[in-house]
Formats: sequence, structure tokens, C-alpha cells
Amino acid sequence: MENVAIEGISDLRIVTDMFSQVGCVEADNCILVVTNRDFGTGAEAGDIMTANATIAGTRGGGVVGGAAAGMIAGAINASVQEKVGEFHRSLDDRQRIAFSNRKYAGFLVNVISTGIGVIPLKNSGQIIPKVKDLITDTDYFCFFSYDEIESMTLKKLPLHFSSVQLAICFKNTGELKVNTPWELPKKHKLIPYQEANFNKLAARL
Repeated sequence: MENVAIEGISDLRIVTDMFSQVGCVEADNCILVVTNRDFGTGAEAGDIMTANATIAGTRGGGVVGGAAAGMIAGAINASVQEKVGEFHRSLDDRQRIAFSNRKYAGFLVNVISTGIGVIPLKNSGQIIPKVKDLITDTDYFCFFSYDEIESMTLKKLPLHFSSVQLAICFKNTGELKVNTPWELPKKHKLIPYQEANFNKLAARL
């Protein structure tokens, strides 16, 4: 399957055909472009310590809850670092793609009735992921069935009004509940189908 840049990503017929070639289409597709908020961060599993991590038992306080509060203030805590490492090691190869913070600047997703198909998107070396720079990497297409997913929600992002977080948490990742760092624009001038499919997804969740 040939990879495409923004000219192809912006064409719904082209991206639908790409998902068709990997068996990830149905009568009612919901294809969207997301960017990777953790792209370019140095942490092993992305910038999850400050952006995405919610540690089980935080509400009850204790050592782990206190560590989480300390991280927000910029502290580095060895026990939390260990849990981040545990989280990273718990991921399978497909999940590592979803949480990649060095290789993939975004993802082309198709949310269908059985799960979520994901085509990773590279850029041309830019530090900040922008939709106009994205290029598909179809060799690393992956699919996540709903049986593997603990939760999937749209979350508000601080100081962001035109986008939300498509937050997917997988079942097998242990105590550290980490959501995918996917920023989902509600609409985008380069992606004509984005707004209609965002509204479709929001109505489903």
C-alpha cells in the first residue's frame, strides 16, 4: 500500500480505500486525524507523568497519591518512575505504536463497530506535530478490538477549545492508568471530513 502525505490524507476516498486494504471498513466509518501530544518528549512512555497518568488509589492518598501531586510540582519520584517503566513494559507492539513519542507525530484512526483501526503518521522531522506535515506509515497499521479497551472518552484539554483528547485506556496496563496522548481537532481546514466524523464520534461516546 502506497503511503500518502496531506493531499491524500485529506481525501476521504483515499483514506477509506487505505483502511479497506487492511480490512478495516464497514458501512458506517468514522475516520479522523489525531496528533500526538507527547511527540518529542523524552520520557520513556511519553510525557505521561505530567499529562496523562492517573494512579489507582490517588483519591485515597498515600504514598502513590503524594507522588502524583509531587510530579505536578515538577518533582521526580523514583517510585513513580518505576511505575512508568512498568507501564511501558506492559505494552504490546501495537500499543507501543499508540504511545510512541519519538516516531509518530499523529495517527489516522477509523472507529468502527468492532474496534479502532490505526494508521500511524510520521512527519518530516519537525518538533511540533502539525497536520500539514503528516505522512502515513501503512506498514505499521494496527487494530484494537473493544475487548482490549478499558475506556474510550473525549476529554477536555486545558486552554484548548478547538480540540479534545481522544483518551483510550487499555485493559492490560496495570496500576498506572494511562490514556493515549491523542489530540483530536473538532475540525480542520485541511481535513474536510474531520468535523462531521468528530460529531459522529462525540454522539457515540
